Amino acid sequence: MTARLARLCFPSRSRLFLGVCGSVGAIYLASGQRRLHADASTTSESKSSRLPSFNVRTRPDDVVLRSEVLAANSNDPPEDYVIAMPIEPFAWRFYGVFDGHGGPQCAKYLYDKLLLRLNDTLWAHYLKDNVIWLEDIHRLVKETFLSIDKEMVDAPAERLRAEAKKDGPPRPIRTMAANELQESRSGSSAVVAFYQGNLKQLHVAVVGDCRAVLGRKRPTEPAPQTLILDADSGEAPPKYDVHVLSIDQTPDNLDEVARLRAAHPNEPQLFRGGSFLGWGITRAFGTGVMKWGVEMQNWMHENVLGRKPHALCQSPPYFTAEPEITVTDVQSGDFMIMASDGFWECLTNEEAVGLVGLWLNLRGGNPLTETATGERVVDRQDLPVDIKGGRTHYERWGVKKRFITAGESVGEVLVRNALGGADKDLYDALIDTPAPHSRLLRDDISLAVVFFA
Repeated sequence: MTARLARLCFPSRSRLFLGVCGSVGAIYLASGQRRLHADASTTSESKSSRLPSFNVRTRPDDVVLRSEVLAANSNDPPEDYVIAMPIEPFAWRFYGVFDGHGGPQCAKYLYDKLLLRLNDTLWAHYLKDNVIWLEDIHRLVKETFLSIDKEMVDAPAERLRAEAKKDGPPRPIRTMAANELQESRSGSSAVVAFYQGNLKQLHVAVVGDCRAVLGRKRPTEPAPQTLILDADSGEAPPKYDVHVLSIDQTPDNLDEVARLRAAHPNEPQLFRGGSFLGWGITRAFGTGVMKWGVEMQNWMHENVLGRKPHALCQSPPYFTAEPEITVTDVQSGDFMIMASDGFWECLTNEEAVGLVGLWLNLRGGNPLTETATGERVVDRQDLPVDIKGGRTHYERWGVKKRFITAGESVGEVLVRNALGGADKDLYDALIDTPAPHSRLLRDDISLAVVFFA
């Protein structure tokens, strides 16, 4: 039986880019070749009064009722990528968010290769026994992450050294390095979700500070009576609980601090001023300057226009692309939000889940309902979720958080409320400020929202 894959991949040069998908398109695995085939209906339309967007609407299925992917760019070129990849006719679904740094090349490499490689690896293992166990899934995910990273970081560096040692006329080694090292001179965080719809199990792997959370309707306690009542029953709609699917790998993560101090025991300057050797993350793809040995970095500095090794770089590697993985049993009606840190710098976990929960409640709990009641302004404490504290960019912007409910697309609702909410002047200013100045105000945002059947 031929496995059918489909990919919805972003970003676009547009500043706001949207896709809505169920089961879409296809890349066929046949005769050892992949070829694109589109069977989804697509429409281009303006979803924002200020920005164009691209919208793909397709049928729901018995695995995922609705999924959306969206990118709101700040950098030029953008450094974030987001991808959705259903597998047909099987019940596997893959999603990925890649947050690049130092350029888009590493994130683009992951967007091009990682989910396809994961599917091929897991599928090949599954075909052996028509079963794949949990420990095998997590082992194969880790091996695939590390293999992809080695392709970007170690392999090109070794090729360059080998070329430099060859006899004969001088080779354009600097030019070769400029092309071969693009992925390793940049880097990326990543969060990847693999959903086994037949088992209703969700596996989430994270490297860096992208994040995934799950929202689940609370079975007993209703939302505040101050919020919108159900038009039919006159009762308050449900509240939602937040289930964290990944933990940011940053200097604020005490487990990461302990791991790195144990790996580099004689380096007291690892963590200073809230950073790890000047970085805000502790794991990443690419980012060769945090992985190559000192001797290799000195060679690159002397021969191929490489950076001089960091003064505190004593015993690399410091970064790894080995992911932390969680598994969650999904219930009907659950939804997942996964996004780059540019989104989570603006909204807390609870606010994001509460906004999606409110969007659902306005549609009677059905994510396939296209229309809802009119635009409303909502205070954060009135979201259908237990609100907690948390510092976000709103404090830097000097604006009180007030949210707005308007929007057929849940992704647009999330981005609008991440970037100003009910304060339209702030939202328009954040969207209209061009790069590079926009990066002083906000980062690229990419996200995926998935509603499970």
